[in-house]
Amino acid sequence: MNLGISGLKQYVDLEKSNSKLNNTLKNSDINSVESGINQNTSPASTSTGVSNKLNTQYGQQSLPKINGGQVLQYPVDLDTSIQDYFEIQIFKYKPAKVLPGITRTSQGYGIKSNTKKVNTETTKGTVTTQTGTDYSYAASRRSNRQNQRLEELQGTIQLPMPSDIKDGNRVDWGGEKMGNFEGEISESIITGMGEGAFGGAGEVEDGLGFGGTVGEIATNLKGALRNKGFRRKTQMNLVAAAGKTLGLNVDVDQALNRKFGVVQNPNLELLFTGPQLRDFTFMFRFSPRSSDESAKVRMIIRSLKQHMATKKNPKRGAKGESTGNWLLGTPDVFKLRYIKAKTQKDIKGLNKFKTCALKGINVDYTGGLGRFAAYDEDSQPITTFVTLTFGELLPLYDQDYLEFDSHDDVGL
Repeated sequence: MNLGISGLKQYVDLEKSNSKLNNTLKNSDINSVESGINQNTSPASTSTGVSNKLNTQYGQQSLPKINGGQVLQYPVDLDTSIQDYFEIQIFKYKPAKVLPGITRTSQGYGIKSNTKKVNTETTKGTVTTQTGTDYSYAASRRSNRQNQRLEELQGTIQLPMPSDIKDGNRVDWGGEKMGNFEGEISESIITGMGEGAFGGAGEVEDGLGFGGTVGEIATNLKGALRNKGFRRKTQMNLVAAAGKTLGLNVDVDQALNRKFGVVQNPNLELLFTGPQLRDFTFMFRFSPRSSDESAKVRMIIRSLKQHMATKKNPKRGAKGESTGNWLLGTPDVFKLRYIKAKTQKDIKGLNKFKTCALKGINVDYTGGLGRFAAYDEDSQPITTFVTLTFGELLPLYDQDYLEFDSHDDVGL
């Protein structure tokens, strides 16, 4: 049925004016159940009112913490006081709650701005002062790095050190070209408008120095045209372009190369284009020696799978209304650490991590043998290989290394 704009407005006005119709629509939305989505018809669930009906209908009930949120260790006799270990902590994801701006960061390394009124002989009105924590101290930087984008601990997993420990730091560099004529003209523009704003000793002028810039462009253009080689090359390009209208396809650059053995200088240079995010892959072998250890292995795998999963409609709309099926929630995130047993601190000789997402988990229940082998008691696989792929949420910056006071710490 197509009501159109006017028909839709009449329907909305009718709903607002008719309280009985309004209540009927709300009750219909609450009581209708999507088949197959967390239906729960137990007496406890049907007698708790609208809130639980919404939770049951749209799957908003919270999943229980695996093992009650207690630490999961493998092997069960792992002694973290004498043996270095790898720790995985699971947290709920905390969004930045602020978008990046010209002077505002959403990555937690900015300086808080406070606005206050002043009234002195030299300054009147409102000024903004930069105060608050600037993460200049190592402890603050470490806390900021380890706790970005996370809240509310969900569980902790402690494992022996992985068998294959690697890291790889990368940034994006790309080969870029610039023509000589483009560079000649751009020089005036970039210098006139960018000097003092992006670097250099110049001052930023009002109006961006536009008038002077136009004059310099004209001067540079005249100078370029006085160059005999450039002028002839430009004329040949114009002739070649005109020839295309007659079906002639003349490549001037190729012709010059064939005739005189010269090519136009592309001024090729490798230039920085941006940071990259790091990925980490770990492989763990689980070979439980008892029923208790088998249970721990199953809980560890379940915990990793459950917390990396996409959240189904975790939030509500206005006035308690469910968001239905149109929103998904961010999976939980992970804090990773290599921990030295004697000090319970990060191992200086290994890389550190920023907050990570678990991007992938692969479980080989055959232990790499290609056939299933299990214990008689509970059919637990004798050997299970678990491969985890983590990705950091934020890139690395040079300022991150201010956290490490000791120069013999490899850092991130």
